[in-house]
This record gives sequence, C-alpha cells and structure tokens, in this order.
Amino acid sequence: MNRLDDLRVILNSFFNREKPNGREMKRVFQWRRYLEWKDLTKQEKLGAKRLFFVPIVAYFVFAFINQYAFTVIFFIGLYFAYKKCEKGNLSK
Repeated sequence: MNRLDDLRVILNSFFNREKPNGREMKRVFQWRRYLEWKDLTKQEKLGAKRLFFVPIVAYFVFAFINQYAFTVIFFIGLYFAYKKCEKGNLSK
C-alpha cells in the first residue's frame, strides 16, 4: 500500500489538490480478524457464521433444485390449475 499512497500523493500534488486526510478505510472482510475467534464480538461472530455458511446452504439448495426441478414445476403447475378452476365456484 505504500507505493499506492505515494502515487496518490504525487498525483494530488500534480493536480494541485488538497493533501489526503490520512483517514483509514473501513475493512469489511478480514481473514486475520476471523482467525482470532475469541476476540470477536457477538455481532462479528454472527456475521462470520452467516458469511461462511452461505455457500454450504447454496450448494444444498442448488442440489435440491437440480434433482427435483421437474417435480417442483409440476406441483406449481397443479397449484395454478387448481386455483384457476376454483375461481368459478361460489365462496362465502
């Protein structure tokens, strides 16, 4: 990052801009932070669990859809056909 910071300072001085304020960017995803599990807050632990388990859940959802796609489509079709036929009946 030092070279990038130096390049930014050079470009800012070339274009006569103000000096950078030295504010650090907020780091959203840090592997090193998650490796120190005991030091995390409850909110950070919950966020890490969600982040790590999303691919696992997505795999099971895609596997289910891949295996039962025609069955799911068939039942959805039956549901809509039933609803369409039911509209003609009287209801209270």
